[in-house]
Amino acid sequence: MKKKAMMLSCMLVLPQLLSVPLVDAESTSMKYMTEKHVEGVPVQAKIIAAQNENSSIVEAKITKDEALDIAKQFTTVPSEYSQQSVNYQSNWYPGNRNVWNISWYKEGPTGYGNISITVDAKTGTVVAMNRWDDSLNEQQLYPPKYNRESALLIAEQFLQQKAPHKVNAVKLDDTYQAIEKPPLQGNAYYYFSFLRVENNIPFTEQLISVTVNGNGEVTGYEYRWNEDVKVPPTEGMMSQAEAENYIKENYPIELKYQTFYQSNFMPNKPNTIKLTYNSRAEYPYIDAKSKQWLDYSGKAVNFDNLSTKLEPLSSTKQTQPVKKELTQDEAIQIAKDKFPILSNMRLENIYFNDRNQYRSFPSWDLTWVKGNHEVWIYVSINGDTGEIINFSKDDPSIYRPVSDSETLKQVVDYEKAKEKAFEFLKKFAENRLYELTFDPAANQKPEKPEKMREFNFNFHRIINGIVVQDHFYNISISSETGEIIRLYQNWDDALEIPAANNAISLEKAKEIYFNNYMIKPRYVYLENIDYSSPFPKGKPEVKLVYQLMMKPQEYGGVYLDAEKGQWISMETGEVIREKREALDIQGHPAEKALKLLIDYQAIDLDDSGYVKPNEEMTRGEMIKTLMLVTNPDPYYYKMVFLSADRVATFKDVENSSPYFAYVESAVQQGLIDKTSGEFKPNEPITREELAELIVKAMKLDKLAQAPALFNINFTDADQIQKKVEAAIVHHLKIMPAINGKFEPSQKVTRGEGAQVFYQFLQERGKYNR
Repeated sequence: MKKKAMMLSCMLVLPQLLSVPLVDAESTSMKYMTEKHVEGVPVQAKIIAAQNENSSIVEAKITKDEALDIAKQFTTVPSEYSQQSVNYQSNWYPGNRNVWNISWYKEGPTGYGNISITVDAKTGTVVAMNRWDDSLNEQQLYPPKYNRESALLIAEQFLQQKAPHKVNAVKLDDTYQAIEKPPLQGNAYYYFSFLRVENNIPFTEQLISVTVNGNGEVTGYEYRWNEDVKVPPTEGMMSQAEAENYIKENYPIELKYQTFYQSNFMPNKPNTIKLTYNSRAEYPYIDAKSKQWLDYSGKAVNFDNLSTKLEPLSSTKQTQPVKKELTQDEAIQIAKDKFPILSNMRLENIYFNDRNQYRSFPSWDLTWVKGNHEVWIYVSINGDTGEIINFSKDDPSIYRPVSDSETLKQVVDYEKAKEKAFEFLKKFAENRLYELTFDPAANQKPEKPEKMREFNFNFHRIINGIVVQDHFYNISISSETGEIIRLYQNWDDALEIPAANNAISLEKAKEIYFNNYMIKPRYVYLENIDYSSPFPKGKPEVKLVYQLMMKPQEYGGVYLDAEKGQWISMETGEVIREKREALDIQGHPAEKALKLLIDYQAIDLDDSGYVKPNEEMTRGEMIKTLMLVTNPDPYYYKMVFLSADRVATFKDVENSSPYFAYVESAVQQGLIDKTSGEFKPNEPITREELAELIVKAMKLDKLAQAPALFNINFTDADQIQKKVEAAIVHHLKIMPAINGKFEPSQKVTRGEGAQVFYQFLQERGKYNR
């Protein structure tokens, strides 16, 4: 953030900030610390806190009363609020600070509210503030009094007041600005994150955030800053161009079969496998100086493993097991034959799970226990083939942490354990070896294998030389006994594997892939986790990196379809399109309304980028627009209403129709009369039909049953069937009369429809409160 811009913002007189005391969050704390030093009185609140296994004394240099005073100076606490609680907390996240948490609340005829302040118990700095007020009978005005741009000015001024010494050390994070949309409700909240900047490079974990609501009130504040954290210098770092070239040349993009579990989100919709392009191993960082790839924890990654060509464990396809329905006794015998179930163990639980929409085969789940659950064995068996799906042998000893001074009595080291994992795989999955591979990149050797009580190995499914994501066997070997203690497989032979000969070239895939990614320099706070212990410990370190990060997406995850060469939404299955500006709405009377609905995909652009605002809007378009205005999540409608076996309400809006999910949702909400049997989605909608729809959406349809309450004075009243509905939308100025006439049969254009919905949003908050 530039100093000039900040100062201009702060010169504005913003009345909503006058209720917040103009006091620096840290100057108050310095006052207390200075007073203590001058007086020479060691004011310390000694608080007992449990740390690890021993109790120790944590010193709070700021007393409870001082923390209360600091909190009250930071924000105004209205008289109707009562103090709710004051508590002390050690190791508060983020920052592992020792803090005082103070809260006030109100509860009464005027509504509810809460104010909470967190004060650093060592420095007296306010590190967090949150407040909300749910006043009853308060209308939610739309559009909000403050839009994002004016709310930003308030956030900047608040930052200037509360942390003036940091104003020139931060920069507004605009990463998600490209996909931000104007709100659809009056109770909007705008979040602003001001990142710490060193050497003109953002430090992503160090920040000050401010949240402002649609009324211009500051409702949230967070001070996530550690003065003791120092950043490395920039000497010797790659330039932006060097980093981009190096990453694009060396990042391992390859074909993958990706499994999509659509049945988890869309009932009765089958799971599918798609051919995609993706990275072989996702590593987000590269050291800006050494060019060393780093994982999310900061651990260095050996890319040499990624050059290994993956091959099946066997070149011979084995006979597949014959499907038959296993009996309970047969399942129990298979478990006893495969695993060392001791004679003194009792069979405690038996479950039979039939095939369902999530799994194409039944299973027998069996549990044996020894004594008072000192040891237990769990086995899950495919009820059709007798294959082992899952196995685990647990006893408390395997979870005991290994101290630095302890020497484990290992009977197998890492390499021997890997050999045993291969042996067990041949025993349990001999018929699958021709479709299994061992990827060294996905099986990194632990840093301290001598400290591991168990070793884990993953074997992935491979077809046509391409890994099938989420199809695998995982085997864990005890280093102390050499036994298998865990086996888990995820596999579905019923899913069709697409051919690989229609994929776009790797060169083209890389071009498309990196067009959807950003490569940015960052200071990042990495934990450097040591996974050699059952209870991993971190060695925090700040590193200068280039981060490979996907551009922000509006709706969930995406994947690069290797056949289409396009990014596809994992949730909806639709092609992801970059945000486009309509080419034919500038200067239109409904330009503002049209832009809003385009942002929420409630109105579509054609392939050429045109809305055609003066063309008639169809009934199907209108229902889609209404649904996405009231609940702006296309995925919700597809998840809830787009199942293969859902019976269509109307014969002309079948399951395959682009309006099906929206129409079915409107029927469920009682917005559409379903008795006619036809909806006529492609016919233009009239003003009278739209008026009826708006009245129902505002839940004012009961008023329509009392026509005596309304003075119907349209000059064409004799042509209106829904007179009360017309009167309501006219009175609310959602659809005003035209020269004294309502014009009930007049067709509605897209521009007119957009303006109606904008007016609807303005009035909705007043009546839905």
